Parts: sequence; structure tokens; C-alpha cells
Amino acid sequence: MIAAIDAEVTILRNLLEKDTLTRAGVDSLLLESAMMGLPPVETLLARDVVSDEEVAQAYADLLGLRYLDLTRRRPSTPWVLSLPENVAKRRNCIVFGEVGGHLVVSVGDPSDPTVRAELHEHFDRSIQYVVSPRYQIAELQDELYGDARRKGARMVEASPMARRTATVSSVGMNLVEQLDSVIDEAVDRRASDIHIEPEADRVRIRLRIDGRLIESRAFPLDAAAGIVSRVKVMSNLDITEKRRPQDGRFTQRSFEQDIDVRVAVLPTVHGERVTLRLLNMDRSNVEFSKLGMEIGCAQAFERLIKRPHGIILITGPTGSGKTTTLYAALQRINSLDRHIVTIEDPVEYKMAGINQVQIDHEHGVTFAGALRSILRHDPDVIMVGEIRDQETARLALEASLTGHLVFATLHTNSAVGALTRLLDMGCEPYLVASAIVGVLAQRLVRRICRKCAKAHVANTTERELMGIPTERGDVEVFRGAGCARCNRTGYFDRVGVYELVTVDAGVSDLLMNKATTETLHQHAVEQGAHTLRQDAVAKVLHGETTLEEAMRVTVAELRDG
Repeated sequence: MIAAIDAEVTILRNLLEKDTLTRAGVDSLLLESAMMGLPPVETLLARDVVSDEEVAQAYADLLGLRYLDLTRRRPSTPWVLSLPENVAKRRNCIVFGEVGGHLVVSVGDPSDPTVRAELHEHFDRSIQYVVSPRYQIAELQDELYGDARRKGARMVEASPMARRTATVSSVGMNLVEQLDSVIDEAVDRRASDIHIEPEADRVRIRLRIDGRLIESRAFPLDAAAGIVSRVKVMSNLDITEKRRPQDGRFTQRSFEQDIDVRVAVLPTVHGERVTLRLLNMDRSNVEFSKLGMEIGCAQAFERLIKRPHGIILITGPTGSGKTTTLYAALQRINSLDRHIVTIEDPVEYKMAGINQVQIDHEHGVTFAGALRSILRHDPDVIMVGEIRDQETARLALEASLTGHLVFATLHTNSAVGALTRLLDMGCEPYLVASAIVGVLAQRLVRRICRKCAKAHVANTTERELMGIPTERGDVEVFRGAGCARCNRTGYFDRVGVYELVTVDAGVSDLLMNKATTETLHQHAVEQGAHTLRQDAVAKVLHGETTLEEAMRVTVAELRDG
């Protein structure tokens, strides 16, 4: 009851601040509520002064629960049917699914103790509550329970035994809807990958969000074959082949946008696991200014990408954002008077005005072969998705020396490590020294959630790690406390951390003498290069990320991969 009163006070206060209600209006509302014997919130809803969404959000904020928009995230139908319809409608709730071993139930009024009491009596297990607008819950109840009755799907009876043993049954499960729901959830939560993993007794669904895997939901084991078959059909794979890995792709429409889904199927001891890589086809328009580079690095990098020729290397481990940086750079210089061609494996995002070539090993389209052919098509700018061998490296170096601007990526831990990697691949020092104009190393760190960010004064250990002198005054750093927006992680989205090394006369001389990575790094720092660690610490001090994230992603910056 206390939470309900607090919610009403919060809602009334907000309405006063927005001038939706006057003081006199509040007094009139309270009098009307008392006369009708209804809570003020019910009177507000009846008079259309406040919306269901505003009430649900107020409850979520007050009780520290997640607000869930059921028009964007659909519940799992089998789980919905695990709660008797009369109970669900009487308590204005709907069972959403299972996450991390907890049953997720969406309720309209989380402050009502009778709702929790009845649900805990029915499900003898841990329950995680979320808050949704009442009308959304009611509409889904009518739709899903109504469909189940028409199709004759089995629903749990409200008997004492059913209350203790209620679980998901795959009977009547619509696998098309379930897979669509998984993809919609992943898109809604900004996931980059979906992992569908068969286990001994269930099929686990995990999402990679901001670089970290979290458990989303689970299906019964007997649904595994159907889910995998559905994915194979959508991506034109062989549904009868269960012993070999397979790769494919399909396009899915989700929340009014087209999502390119890359599929990888791998046999395991419990069955076939599936990884879905989600690529928003609109992300190719990422703005150069939003990459997260500090102003000096951004200006220097922009000068490099506007040069008429030379090679610019982007380096970093898998998943460090290299492709996004490349696309942003190409979009920055894309114009009617420039012929830009890319060679990619795979083509992740389609860009208007740019010719993109997909590597196809089965038909002999390799990086080296495609690069040779492209040079006969009069390009101004060439992007090589990845330099993997000596032949591709040498062709790229030679192309830059014949008047082309070349972008390419390498998997190394540091910027100067990319230079020594080319030497290790057998490229002549004079070619590397004369062709490379700059190398950008990068990582991705998780951003602190702006809604729950809290500041604290850095302690001695934190100051030492950031290289801040003890005599300097108090230094504030931030951390996310955890809220509904960030799923209690304290982080929301990611930002790049960069290290740019331009190849000057000093670097060229060192390359000609086959200098070590350490020597090249020392020279770059002496010439003012901003290292990955320095850029990460700067983002800590600016309140963009935490010190833990900064240390995590830069721990191996001096070790060449």
C-alpha cells in the first residue's frame, strides 16, 4: 500500500509540474476518489488525465523494477498459457518467459501484495517482476488465450497439483512466433548476437549486449530441433545435415527496420547450436563525429583519410569496432567524383554510392584476386576488409604507391604492432615505410548508463592506475548504480578508445632498420601519440566509462597479437 500511495503522490506531483492539473484540480480529484471509493490513480485513469504508460513508469521508478513495453517485446506463448486465464485476468498480469532461471511476470500494479501472493502460490519458484501498461497486458491476454482456445492448445489447469508443477510445454508452440520474439527482443535490447544453445535439459538463449553475454530465456529441449530447422529454412541451409557446420543468412523485419541476420550452425554433443549475428542495415550511416575520438585524434585521422594516396590501417581484436570506423571514414569521403570499392568478407552493411565486393572462396573470389581485378576498374579509394596473407598485403602496398588511397584492417593489439606484423609477413621494409601513412588501433569500452551514473572521489589505487599525482586535488570518477534502463548492469551502449600513429620520417627510418614493436611504440609516444591507455583514462575522467572498463580493454596494448 505504501508503494501505491508513493506512486500516486509522484504522479500527482508530475501532473502539477507539467501544469496538467492545478492545486484545485488535485483537491477535486481526491474528493471524487473518496466519494467513489477508488484510489486516486484509478480516478486519474478514468478521467484520461494520466495514461497507463505514465502509471506503469511511475511504479517501475518507485519500486526499482524494469518498465516493459509489450508492444515492442512479445511474451513466450507457452509461458503465458502456464498461468490460468482467470488468474491472469483477475490479477492483471501475464507470464512473459524465463530469464536466468527466474520466471518473468509482467504486472500492471506491482504494489498489490495479493498479486505476488497468488503468483508465488501458483509457481513454486523464483519470480522476477516487471511493470507494463494495463491495457497492453489486457490486449495480449485476449489475443493469446483466445488463440489458444481456438487452436485447442493445452493450458494449465488451476488445480493444486498444476500450481506446483506448472512449466512450459511445447504442445501448441508456434516456433515461427517464438523465433520472431527472440529476434525482436535482441533488437529491442541492442544485442549484436543471439546464441541458441542446446543443453542436457533445455535450449538456452543468450544475447550479447555491449560485448557481454546475458541469458535471455529458455525453451524445452524438445523444441530444439524445430527452432534449428526454422533457422535453417529461413537461411536456405540443408535441414537434413546435422553433422557438419553450416553458414547462411536471412533478412528479418523488426520494429520497422530491416535486420540482416548472419547464421552459423555448429554440431555439439547436445545437438546443433546456432549463432545469429544481427546487422542493422541502417547502421552504415554512422556519423564520423560519433565514433568517440578526442578532438586531436579526430582531426589527425580526418587529415589522413582525405589524402590522395597511401595506406591507412585499422587494427584491433575481433569485435573492437573496426568495421564501423571504416564505414564512417568511407562515408565521410564519399562523393560523386570519387570511385570507392570495398572487398569484404562478409559485406556487413550496404552503403549507397560505394561498390562492395563479397568474398566467395567457393567461386575463387579471394581478397588478393578481387584486389587485382579492382585495380583494373580505375578506383580512387579501395577498402580491403582484412589483410590475411603476404600476397594481399603486397598488392595493397603497391596499390597505394600507384596513386590509390587504401583502407585495410589487421588483427594486432597495438598501432605499431600492425607495422611489424607486415614485416613479419615478408613485406619489404621500404614498401611498408613508403606506403603506410597512418595506423589507428581501437577498442570498445562500455559507457556508463547516464540515468544511474553516480560520482565518487577516486581513491589512492584508482589515482595510481590513472597516473594522477597525489598532490592534485580531489578527482571524481563515475560508476553506474544499475537501473531498469541498463538492466542493472550500470552500462548502456559502447564508445571507442583510440590510438593513432602517423608514419613520419622517424617511423620510416625505424621500419627500414626493422625496429622492434617496443622501439616503434617509444618513438610514437615521444612524438606525442595518444595511447589506448591514455585515451581510455581520459574517458574515465570525462565520466564516459569506468576505470575497470578502461583497464580491461587496454591490459594488452603493448603486446603484439
